Amino acid sequence: MYHTSRSAHRWVGVVLFVFLLLIAITGFLLANKSRMAWLRPPEVDAVKVASPEEIRPMSEVVGAAFAVGLAELKDMGDVDRVDYRPKSNIFKVVSKAGYHEVQVDGATAKVLSVAKRNDQWIEDLHDLSFFSDAANAWVLPVVGLGLGALAVSGIGLFFTPVVRRWRFKRKQAKRP
Repeated sequence: MYHTSRSAHRWVGVVLFVFLLLIAITGFLLANKSRMAWLRPPEVDAVKVASPEEIRPMSEVVGAAFAVGLAELKDMGDVDRVDYRPKSNIFKVVSKAGYHEVQVDGATAKVLSVAKRNDQWIEDLHDLSFFSDAANAWVLPVVGLGLGALAVSGIGLFFTPVVRRWRFKRKQAKRP
């Protein structure tokens, strides 16, 4: 049983190695994306506002982002999301394709920054949706189950020799 577990542990580890390494590296990058400007563009400070009435309407903000002329951001179908950051009074208009972000001033609706969001494609790599939706829906759960199997079999492989030594020493101690 011990040798079968060892063999299964080894082969599951070999098969999952690439996926686990990819998930570990991209997870590290995503956990530290706020510290790395090349991953996520820093927020540009905009004109401060005293009340919500001073904030430009969404139509103006999105229109300003479209006016930049990015091929990946031409109409509402190209927009993945629009985030508003009250602290810096900026809107972030993020494209679905191309991983672009346009930062727009909330008070003037002027474009402050146009940049690439590398954290978005790293997130797609992390959850395997970069390869296909099927990889995200089917491969990722299998990788999770495989990781659980590695954990359980690893504990068994670690403690089996410990228990055997303990039993052997106990048996030796009982001998006259």
